[in-house]
Amino acid sequence: MRFCLVLLAALLVSPSMANTQFNYDGFYARLKKSEKAEFSHITLAFMLQRQGTQQACELTAARITTDISDDPLTVAANGELVLPYSELLNNRKALIVLKQPEGAAPCDLNFRLRSRLPLDARVELRQLRMMHRQFDALLKELAGLGKYFLPPMTGVSLQFAAEAMVLAVPAELSQALQCEENQCQLDLTQTKEVADSLVLEFQQAPALVLPLLPRK
Repeated sequence: MRFCLVLLAALLVSPSMANTQFNYDGFYARLKKSEKAEFSHITLAFMLQRQGTQQACELTAARITTDISDDPLTVAANGELVLPYSELLNNRKALIVLKQPEGAAPCDLNFRLRSRLPLDARVELRQLRMMHRQFDALLKELAGLGKYFLPPMTGVSLQFAAEAMVLAVPAELSQALQCEENQCQLDLTQTKEVADSLVLEFQQAPALVLPLLPRK
């Protein structure tokens, strides 16, 4: 999703995050949009990654502080920064404090949209279409006026912890599904006349579902 990162550049991109602080209010404003009921199957994730790569950022500490509190933040193994959604923290002008060890590679703080709930190894087309609609709507809401310059969201990308292995795919979806290494991409523009009830079956459950956008 590198294309849409420029929409949040002022908030989310830092050339180097050694002992860097971010205002929580900018994150809260975006989380407030993603926490709406109509986006129940997706979420907005904040990714700490080594500059120009998909590798997790090297950190010694991540905390959120106010004038009366100082609490640790969780950073997942893939670099996702787990932030609380809290009106109280927003009202108290909370700061996000990120610390790197001396000499660590510079990191970026980016965002991505992803599935919120765990999936099974059997995935209905209905689920993927629902997430696609929610991805498209939330991205446009986050983009504001920039939504008019977004490329079309053509489908979804299913990400796996290991090599993607398809056990069964309906004939109606075979041309729309492309799998390579640990991901499968489903072009939903090719499935408009296909029934929602069709099922894709994989050897393992997808770890994440992401929106599929053209690469810039």
